[in-house]
Amino acid sequence: MSSFRTWTQSLDEIRFDPEAEGPSREFLSSLLENVPLAICVTLGPEHRYAFANKIFRSALALSGNLVGKTLREALGERYTEQTQAPRQLVLETGRPTLLTSVLCSPGSTQETTFWDITFLPVRDADDRVSGVLTLGIDVTLRVSATLEADRQAQEGLINSKRLALAVEATELGLWEWIAETGAIYWSDRQREIFGVLADEPLTHELWVSSIHPDDRDWVVDKVSSLMDPASMGKLQIEYRIVRPNGDIRWISSRGRMLYESVNGKLQAARLLGTILDITERRTNEEVRRLLAKELDHRMKNLFAMASAMVSMTARAATSPSEMAASLHGRLQALARAHELIHPALAEDIPRQRETSVAAIVETILAPHKDIGPPGRILIDCAPISAGEKSATSLTLVLHELATNASKYGALSTASGHLTITCWRDGETVFLSWRERDGPAIESPPSTRGFGSHLACKSVTDQLGGEIAYDWQRDGLHVELRIPLAHLLR
Repeated sequence: MSSFRTWTQSLDEIRFDPEAEGPSREFLSSLLENVPLAICVTLGPEHRYAFANKIFRSALALSGNLVGKTLREALGERYTEQTQAPRQLVLETGRPTLLTSVLCSPGSTQETTFWDITFLPVRDADDRVSGVLTLGIDVTLRVSATLEADRQAQEGLINSKRLALAVEATELGLWEWIAETGAIYWSDRQREIFGVLADEPLTHELWVSSIHPDDRDWVVDKVSSLMDPASMGKLQIEYRIVRPNGDIRWISSRGRMLYESVNGKLQAARLLGTILDITERRTNEEVRRLLAKELDHRMKNLFAMASAMVSMTARAATSPSEMAASLHGRLQALARAHELIHPALAEDIPRQRETSVAAIVETILAPHKDIGPPGRILIDCAPISAGEKSATSLTLVLHELATNASKYGALSTASGHLTITCWRDGETVFLSWRERDGPAIESPPSTRGFGSHLACKSVTDQLGGEIAYDWQRDGLHVELRIPLAHLLR
């Protein structure tokens, strides 16, 4: 296109001299008739045609000989002042005029085309501008390609906006890594999930250091394996990250490595993908898993406690009716104690919003108080309230201690004794569980069972406190330390 423009601009010194020596008029007309350009010459202020080749006539859907006709006569109803304007400007100023991507729509039966048109002055022997040479080149393909590119760009923009809305709605983070340069891109949501400030530089080391230590090696190995085209480049992993404030989050990362051919060999080019914060989902899955395991554990404990009660009641009873009455009361007390731990097993079971530590202890130990001599279970608790959530956690802990005591400790024999004391010191609540006169403890247990593990997690995770076990030969001593603020929740 630039060469065409340069060529046409070099014709601005055209002279119109019928007496000049050169090719015959017939030869020149034949030559111009067949060049791949739309060409015409108009003379005078009426713009009367002196020449128009077939491409020019075809573009405007003009038939017959145009020579001698004015522009208005040739175009008829299609003539407008705008049609004449560029030629008139050349006549008046003597300067060339260029119009680009001019729409030409000659009629309903002919396709619309686009043209770049140059209007050049034609001078007579006296160097006066006497006419206009019009040169046109069909640029329909170029304009169509540009319009299609614009359409695709607009469609791409719309799709991009749709994608942005979808990403925002699903709270996905977007990321990209360039293999050659190591450059990294994270979206705002990605930075938010990782706890990285908007102006903080992104590096490979930053990402690696954010991965939880227990997951770091295998995650880095998995991503590194994508450098090999044989891996197929697909990434789909779930792992933990540690935010700068210490929060641990679970994320799901999905991506694809793109490869390019370099000297006939595929090489990793860029890795791009998404991440989603799945902490809530993973937490719920873990809760469901623990609840299922806990339910199984509780059922086994209930049968074990019921069996122990039957055995001890049988040894103390003097008649079947006395045994039945005693056992019935103890099983009822056991059922009431079990009701306290229902909230930990199901969310939809109504629960008491607030109680006291003393009430929880009394309820848990009620099934055991009338077994053996009076006074073998002593409870001395200060009036300390327990909130809805903490009551459930504390109940689980005490229920576990009572179960183990009835199976292996002081409550498994009629001679055993148990003392529970609870007091407050400042903003900390202490609870002491001390067993004695039960089976001798030769050594602490070598492993910790599920129930003990659950009790420890209840104290540390839900109550924000500490639990310490002291395995004395005469009996187990357990001490709980719980922040008052946590206990009131």
